[in-house]
Amino acid sequence: MKYVIYYRVSTDKQGQSGLGLEAQQQQVKTYLQSKPDAEVLSEYVEVDSGKKVDREKLIEAVAHAKKTKAILLVAKLDRVARNVKLFLELLDQVQIEFTDLPSLGNGTSDSRLVLTQLSAIAEWEAAKISERTKAALAAKKARGEPMGVMGKENIKATLGKRKEQADEFAKQLATMLLGLEKELSQRKMVEYLNKHGVKSPTGKAWGLAGLQNVLKRAKALQADTLKS
Repeated sequence: MKYVIYYRVSTDKQGQSGLGLEAQQQQVKTYLQSKPDAEVLSEYVEVDSGKKVDREKLIEAVAHAKKTKAILLVAKLDRVARNVKLFLELLDQVQIEFTDLPSLGNGTSDSRLVLTQLSAIAEWEAAKISERTKAALAAKKARGEPMGVMGKENIKATLGKRKEQADEFAKQLATMLLGLEKELSQRKMVEYLNKHGVKSPTGKAWGLAGLQNVLKRAKALQADTLKS
């Protein structure tokens, strides 16, 4: 099995978190150890935003994978793109595998559905991070606080903001969850989501209570949409 590997970090200094280059390389190394027939053709490292569409190294990596009929291997989905349109275009061009989502690299319609939902969440998360950062800076400026490292480092979301974020999360997963509910029990849904690496609103594994809360919100939002 031939692989072209793509790594992405947002800044040169991004190495402290699980999104750092070293962490991605370790994830890829561990993943390939389970594939004794793996052949790495090339590795591409990009320092750029996941929201940017025309990334030089990504374009090169995809072209290389297509030319050699190799699989594009990435540590995490959001390392490829935080843009749904770009992500779907990539899926149409080349087979992609993710080290943290090994069961979703088979190219089936079910896998594509889950990956599409996950890419939508990645795009939403990027937008929310940007919104929160801008709002936090605006609030600090209005209070006359220093705009550097001084002052409060964390601004807690209000209850209204949390509800808005929870509703948005439910909206992003509504199509997938309501479709699964027609085929599976809620306990089986929890197993399915965890097996396929779909994160809960907290970013952790799903539990029955958490699933029920998201389903409740998704149904309420769907009902509101039908009324309007």
